Amino acid sequence: MEQKTKNTKKEASFWLEMCPTTDFPKLEEGLKVDVVILGGGIAGITAATLLKEAGHTVAVIEADRIIKDVTIGTTAKISAAPNIIYNNLISNLGMVKAQAFANANIKAVETVADIVKKRNIECDFHRLPLYIYTESDEKVDKINDEFNAAKKLGLPIFYTEDVPLPFKTGPAIRYENQAQFHPRKYLLALSKDLPGEGSYVFEKTRAINVKNGSIKEVVTDQGSIMADKVIVATHTPVYDPDLLYKHLFPARSYVIGLYIKGDFPDGMFIDSDPVHTYRTAPSDQGKLIIVAGEHSTVDVADKNVYYDRLEKYARQHLDVESIEYRWSSIDSVTGDGLPLIGMTSQEGIYVATGFGFWGMTNGTTAAMVLTDLITGKENSYIDLFNPLRFK
Repeated sequence: MEQKTKNTKKEASFWLEMCPTTDFPKLEEGLKVDVVILGGGIAGITAATLLKEAGHTVAVIEADRIIKDVTIGTTAKISAAPNIIYNNLISNLGMVKAQAFANANIKAVETVADIVKKRNIECDFHRLPLYIYTESDEKVDKINDEFNAAKKLGLPIFYTEDVPLPFKTGPAIRYENQAQFHPRKYLLALSKDLPGEGSYVFEKTRAINVKNGSIKEVVTDQGSIMADKVIVATHTPVYDPDLLYKHLFPARSYVIGLYIKGDFPDGMFIDSDPVHTYRTAPSDQGKLIIVAGEHSTVDVADKNVYYDRLEKYARQHLDVESIEYRWSSIDSVTGDGLPLIGMTSQEGIYVATGFGFWGMTNGTTAAMVLTDLITGKENSYIDLFNPLRFK
């Protein structure tokens, strides 16, 4: 089989393909809004959307261009589980917290679906099942334990030995009615509706500091903007009065986009250990298969080592015709596996981080929780995600 040479692969995320670039202005001096949001990824833009819908004026501030970096590093699966997690959560945190997390995840999936429908967003949103499986006979017990744990929590699951992949696997947990989409198309649609009526999106504006007080001053390299509240929704908090970075453990994951000979089933698939994932995306050339896996520290001498491992894995499992894209993404996990979402020790300053390579779901959850905190609406997840819980 002829293989394409490495220099034919696009060293960029597929999600940038065929999407317009953004060109929002730099910060204007002398402005005041209800809420300044630092970070133009899924958490920041979704929070801005929900807050504006609730009647608040908002300003999203992004150091580079919005909807880049971590958000387009995703494989963009929207699901109630990223892998085997619930058995460990029940063991480590108890049934009550595990149940709350499961409920939050289901709500996030449905919130994205509702936003897509309500706003008629063309973003390749597609409902389909998620399979979490193993190829190892030694790890079947882990699948069984996770199935039993997720079933206790009332998640929409089935146990199956019929995984419709074009290679042999062991048993799987099948999550029903999950979803995938094109994250950049989705967030571009939201971002274009943000400016106006006293709200803004500012690009090429780097936040330097937040001066706390009854009115907050967000200091940037383009001047300052005033606000009643501030959300820090950057990958690592750019304003971190509680040293939350000490509870974030960053890593890098790797992704390739390829075409195969023949068809690929309709579904999202996760090989639980070692982790490899599959999903499809429509493209001009047909059905692109997005394969992710391999993890490393953030700083590596040669990323090609990990790309090559992932390509080898893909070729062992699929009849690969060509590999067209490759990219990597950085995200952070926390010690207990739950994101950090909520108010910092500084009144009126909020944070959203530690999404654990599951940003589409956790980022949406963050936006909902922070919107409720700022608008004074009751939210049952505030204690669960409290960013000060490790102190």
